[in-house]
Amino acid sequence: MFRHLCLIKHDRFVVYLCQKRLNKYYYKVYGLNICSELELPELSPVQNIKEDVIIGFGKVPEHLPKVRGSGVLFEAALNDFLFKFEGIGRYRVQYGRRIIIQPEREALPAEIRLILLGSCIGALLHQRGMLAIHGSAITDGKQTTILSGQSGVGKSSLAAGLLELGYSVIADDISVIGLNGKQHFIVENGIPHLKLWKDVLVHLNQDVDLTKVRPQFEKYRKPIPVLEDPPPSLSKIIILSASNSTDFSYSEILGRDKFHLLRNNTYRLQFIDKMNQTEAHFRNLSQLVNSIQMFHANRPHYPQNILEFAKYMSEIIFKT
Repeated sequence: MFRHLCLIKHDRFVVYLCQKRLNKYYYKVYGLNICSELELPELSPVQNIKEDVIIGFGKVPEHLPKVRGSGVLFEAALNDFLFKFEGIGRYRVQYGRRIIIQPEREALPAEIRLILLGSCIGALLHQRGMLAIHGSAITDGKQTTILSGQSGVGKSSLAAGLLELGYSVIADDISVIGLNGKQHFIVENGIPHLKLWKDVLVHLNQDVDLTKVRPQFEKYRKPIPVLEDPPPSLSKIIILSASNSTDFSYSEILGRDKFHLLRNNTYRLQFIDKMNQTEAHFRNLSQLVNSIQMFHANRPHYPQNILEFAKYMSEIIFKT
């Protein structure tokens, strides 16, 4: 485990890291076994496991020693990644195997975990050569579909509507695609909650007495059941968009457009080239597009009509 002499204080967060082994918490997400010094209530705990990933506290440098590429908030090198978020802390991701966190004193626990389970996990997945799509995944028990598209297009809202109709949600925001023993693509179980804005919860007549994603935003975590059985094979990916049209519509995506749209909807695509993972990513996408159907679906900007859109999409997803 990581060792670092420091004291982090907050009225809701007091952690002593005093050159000794801390508590260990065990979780499984995206097909990976995780051992963490930081408790992660967003994840479902499991019994002691042989870990694939270790998360701990420690000293993180201001800059990486050998920078291959950088962005506004990150630096990347071969098997080394640094993410910096003012007011929250610095994170270092190495070899797809470990994440070191150096929080700032004023950082809230929920904010520390939000960055960890978002961009930092995304970087770790890329280091491991795993394929992560920006989207939500749903299943009817026989087949699985990923709902992808740009931020704000309504992926989580549609997933919530389909959940209301009796379908199961496997993942939200990050859908990690893997292969099962029969060489069929599957979506690994993700973080078991949906992140929904308050107006979506109100529209669906659901309880808003939920935990906020961040204290300053009206966005909440809605828990979802964890699938016990292995998820069925991935059969479709839907690329969502919104327009001024008053109707729902869809069309199949064919040829090279499948590859380009999947690439553009890769989670944290800007990390890929900087991390020397372009070749692995190209190989993963090329194999995937030859095995699945892809559709483009369009909805009106307003009104939301979440359940109506969910009913419309259920016909496309599970009956075409």
